[in-house]
Amino acid sequence: MFIGQIGQIRTPTHMGNRGILAVQANSPFTPRQVSQPRHDRVEIGTQNQQVNETGIYRPDRSQMRAFAPISYTKVAPDERLQKEMLPPSEQGAYTEDDALINQYMKQYRIEGYFDGDTFVRSSSEPVKLILRDEIPKEDLENFRNELIANGLGTEIDWHGVENDLGAMDVNFDNINHFEQKADYLASRYAVLKDRIQTQFTGDKQEAELQKLEQIYTQAKEKMADSYAERIGGFYEDLGQSGAADEMRNSVLAVIDGKADSYTAHLAQNDVYADITDPNKQWLKQDDAYMAAQLRESVSAVSTQKSPTVNEQAPYSEKDLAYAGVFAKELSQQLKQPEWDTFTIKSDDSDLGKHLAEQYKSLMGKIENAGISNEMSNILKDSFEPFIEKFIDALDAKIDQNRDRVTECPWQADLIRTNYIDRESVYAAFHNAIS
Repeated sequence: MFIGQIGQIRTPTHMGNRGILAVQANSPFTPRQVSQPRHDRVEIGTQNQQVNETGIYRPDRSQMRAFAPISYTKVAPDERLQKEMLPPSEQGAYTEDDALINQYMKQYRIEGYFDGDTFVRSSSEPVKLILRDEIPKEDLENFRNELIANGLGTEIDWHGVENDLGAMDVNFDNINHFEQKADYLASRYAVLKDRIQTQFTGDKQEAELQKLEQIYTQAKEKMADSYAERIGGFYEDLGQSGAADEMRNSVLAVIDGKADSYTAHLAQNDVYADITDPNKQWLKQDDAYMAAQLRESVSAVSTQKSPTVNEQAPYSEKDLAYAGVFAKELSQQLKQPEWDTFTIKSDDSDLGKHLAEQYKSLMGKIENAGISNEMSNILKDSFEPFIEKFIDALDAKIDQNRDRVTECPWQADLIRTNYIDRESVYAAFHNAIS
């Protein structure tokens, strides 16, 4: 397709390769002049491209194609499937039915370990694949009767514990679940610790406690390290030096504080005693189910206390949760900056005013968020460095305009190619917030 002025006379399809000159020559409406001004023209067709003296560019079949409209149907996301795709620490409630299906599915679990990049199975038994929705109701009820008769046994399913606590990393996609993940880890730890101390003695108890501490430490460090890298690193990039280390230490302190609170609550409140039905005694051996009961019990009485902050770990759970959501919002703006970088403008003061409105809105939310002064200062101090990066992202879009003009010089006066005027942006921003 060539670009230019569209003439009033177009080649009929039956004229083939004779072109626009043939039309003009035979048209009674064409003035007979020896010399006529030449114009660029636009012609869309399917004939082979011809080289002639008219200034007309006609694309051939390999350069231009018309595609039929793509049809599609929008469907609502399957909430049940979405929940199953989440790790246990982000799924929320864990009911008796969840516990039953979870125990049933363990029969089809693939046991093994990673040796480098290779997964090594620890069993030679054939693997049977089954989906939760495909479990026959009769089979599930028969399995329930087996659990009622035999229970789950005294041994702790460490493989299941490791799987459940393996996905504890924090990122922008799941930062809204930060508090939930911390509660999940701490409550699982408290229930397992209580079970080991109650059920085992001597060397067995010591070995099981060591195993628990190892898994718990790995899980909480994964959560703390990932938070520090993604969230803390984001603030470090916005000039908040030392934020990542302080946030990492604070995450560790929050989780340990929650674990202590859950342990203390469990020592004073027998959540096991609430399960009185003889057909449900097997649930007492499902530590994931009992941890869910413990969380409900603590939530009902609101006895949890926030851990004491200190110089090395200065942020509370609410601080960390809010900082994560705040960082997510700003990060999304940097990845997909929404501002008109196409229209040519005389100045960029309107961008400064827009950012000032966003700043005032965010500061209002911060004031009512119930976070510490230390965290509030970090968030406020991060906004102007964010503006700089936001303008960088807009300039990157303008670079695309420049590349476009290089390829099509005729667009030079139609789209923006000058970078954002930072001076006018900051002047308008500070004037609006003062």
